[in-house]
Amino acid sequence: MNYLNGKYVNTPFSEGELYGTGLFETIFVSAKKPEYLPDHYERLYKGCPSLDISFKISYEKFKLIIEEYIERSKLNNFALRFTILKRGTAYDLLMSSRVISYTEEDYQKGFSMKTSDLRKNPTSPLTYTKSTCYTDNLISLKNARSSGFDEALHLNFSDEVCEGAISNIFFIKDGVVKTPAIKCGLLPGIMRGKVIEKLKQKNIPFQEGRYSFSEFIEADEVFITNSLTHVMWVNKIDSKTYSERKNTDIIADFFYDR
Repeated sequence: MNYLNGKYVNTPFSEGELYGTGLFETIFVSAKKPEYLPDHYERLYKGCPSLDISFKISYEKFKLIIEEYIERSKLNNFALRFTILKRGTAYDLLMSSRVISYTEEDYQKGFSMKTSDLRKNPTSPLTYTKSTCYTDNLISLKNARSSGFDEALHLNFSDEVCEGAISNIFFIKDGVVKTPAIKCGLLPGIMRGKVIEKLKQKNIPFQEGRYSFSEFIEADEVFITNSLTHVMWVNKIDSKTYSERKNTDIIADFFYDR
């Protein structure tokens, strides 16, 4: 017997409901078309074994599920969230949508970031999956926004730069684009991967490695990426401001005209 919102129910609660065992993907939908759908499917599919979730939906079926949801939606441009919650040897599938809140003014102004007191744990398998255990990220994001910033910045226990609460981070120094290596303790975002692909295709100097906060803060330019913002220039980190954005705008133009 279980208790739910004032009622006693016989339906057992799932591991996903009780412990947050699950994965999710947030997909950018533009003009009724899902962006980078194969990449989102691949990350979801590869992440399931780490949580002992037997995900057996083929890409073709996954695509049909997504397309049917989009067709039923009244929105043309929106964020679609696809969630899997573990239920015994099976799972529950959830889909939801929300309006994308980023504006042209946001891109012109850029985002500010506040360094979080929370530290990323490179030894945790959850660090490298898009897990529904997302509370740490939400807490640091809420704390940053309550202090007047747009996004949080996460370091690891060695004070190396990792990622934002909801984004991956890049910085540019002396013409070289740099980003923290995955092993520092970060989720390899879909847009992060696309930016790296473009940098290599365009033969733009690029490095992926371990960067201390003291090295990172001396960047010439900083930008963040995720599936919804794509590429967002960073104008401030803590008390350090940045005015240069030329190279960031060039990289952003690889993906869209803005």
